[in-house]
Amino acid sequence: MQQYFGSFKACSAGFPAKHPFICAVLFIFLMVFALPGCMEQTPDIVTSVAAKEEAAKASGSAEEPDFEEIAEAQRQEEILRLAREEREKLEKERKKKLGDFYVPLPPPERAKSPPIKARGIYLTGHTVGWESRYRNLLEMVKSSELNAMVIDVKNDHGMMSYRSEIPIVNEVGADKSVPVKDMKAVLDELHAGGIFPIARIVVFKDPLLAEQRQDWAIRSKTGGVWRDRKGVAWIDPYEKKVWDYNIAIAREAALLGFSEIQFDYVRFPENARQVEQEAYYQAQNHLAKDEVIREFLIYAREQLKDYHVYLSADVFGVIATSWGDADRIGQTWEEISPCVDYICPMVYPSHYGPGYFGLAVPDAHPGTTVKNALEDSIKRNASLKNPAIIRPWLQNFTASWIKGNIPYGPRQIREQIETAARLGIDEYLLWNANNNYQPEALLTAEEAEEKNREIFNSRMEKGEDVLGRTPSRAVETYLEALQRRDWREAFALQDTDFALDHRSYPAWKESWSLKPVSFQVEQVEEEQRENRGRIPSGVLCRLNVLLAGNGQEFSFEGESWEVKLQNGLWRVTPSPGFLESLCWREETGSP
Repeated sequence: MQQYFGSFKACSAGFPAKHPFICAVLFIFLMVFALPGCMEQTPDIVTSVAAKEEAAKASGSAEEPDFEEIAEAQRQEEILRLAREEREKLEKERKKKLGDFYVPLPPPERAKSPPIKARGIYLTGHTVGWESRYRNLLEMVKSSELNAMVIDVKNDHGMMSYRSEIPIVNEVGADKSVPVKDMKAVLDELHAGGIFPIARIVVFKDPLLAEQRQDWAIRSKTGGVWRDRKGVAWIDPYEKKVWDYNIAIAREAALLGFSEIQFDYVRFPENARQVEQEAYYQAQNHLAKDEVIREFLIYAREQLKDYHVYLSADVFGVIATSWGDADRIGQTWEEISPCVDYICPMVYPSHYGPGYFGLAVPDAHPGTTVKNALEDSIKRNASLKNPAIIRPWLQNFTASWIKGNIPYGPRQIREQIETAARLGIDEYLLWNANNNYQPEALLTAEEAEEKNREIFNSRMEKGEDVLGRTPSRAVETYLEALQRRDWREAFALQDTDFALDHRSYPAWKESWSLKPVSFQVEQVEEEQRENRGRIPSGVLCRLNVLLAGNGQEFSFEGESWEVKLQNGLWRVTPSPGFLESLCWREETGSP
């Protein structure tokens, strides 16, 4: 079409005067032959043009066709045609490359859901498929502070909740019996009601896949598939095809309308000592367990980037309190948190054994247990450059198997929610395996927002971080940690511009030869606050410190240390001279 207009335009540039007859013929050709063809390909624009003509006739005035508008419609149609061809070509290539793991790309117009502070409950596929029960829970969510649902997509048995179109899922029979007949309709209703849908996908605990693809399973040293104490077979986390299997399911869940993918059992089996005596990993490479889990999450995030979903990972709450991959299950806080949008520690008090946090029965003290567990989580996030948002799983069940347990009713559930809120964590998920929840534990959305606002404003007015520390108190806590050689607390509080990580900081701690024996934080010079109730991002603390050890003393008077608010905590930047003296060596007279 454009070439015809181009010809006519060339003709009009001085040509008519010399060749009026030829120009007339070209114009007639354009109107009779080119324009109808254009109209067939751009019905919307042509309809608009026709409407204008009809309007002009009705008003008694004649209006010439808008040739520029028609040309633009032709150009847009050509762009769309090329885009469709490119998309079809891309999908053919992807289908060939992905094979049995193929899932189509989402529509180009699909956008990411706005982030929310999710407060949700867990639902099995069977609960969603049970109409009357599901409706009651849906009404509870709509009428309370809750705004999210975590729904099983692939459960602990490796079974899907809906009929899948992924070839490999069909082949292994993971969707042969599904409780949800129309998951898309469920998700459309949730979106329409302003409820945030989260897809729970159990990853490496997959007995069905382990039985159907035994070459992908953790193997027994005595032969065959290894099984845990309950007789459950697990998938080998080193096997990349297992990664692709779960990512394919995540892609399909995103296509259906889930706004977030939540990976559960993203770990190796517990009781690692026994597992390592009995089993081996066929696909094992040079990576440590926690590095494998990190690499899986990085890979998943990359593979899901075109699907416009958030990514979260469930982790044992205890990994925030222990250090490194203490239980050898592949979960190290620092390896997981930067790789996801949300990290969801399961801080159920029933998960903590006798003696944790100085409690004989942590389950009997929900507020204290959750407070200590989440404080540890916050400290672990503090040292990371881009940590995930902490969104804890809270206990909504009675752990009757624990000696000394207490019943968990509305008061115990509310206590956990408000304990988290006082630490600046105002989103949470409630877990009950049987999906029995207690609406009496919940506030209305307005009441919850008001409570959280009060907590936030109070903290702002006092200049405190989420642990209730002022800048000066943060400096004192840091120096106290150095006194005790408590490098974990010091690591959380020392701002190193992220140059030291969870591996190098403990090694650096071994070079500490002196320690603070006395100190006094004299004053805090705050930046001028433009708005009342707003904490400045950085302040200066003036202090006097005496370092001593090995017969040596170093006095620092009138020191000025910057204290910055990072990841919710006031973090301290000691002076270079102080850090050098902390590592002083007598034999060299220097650090």
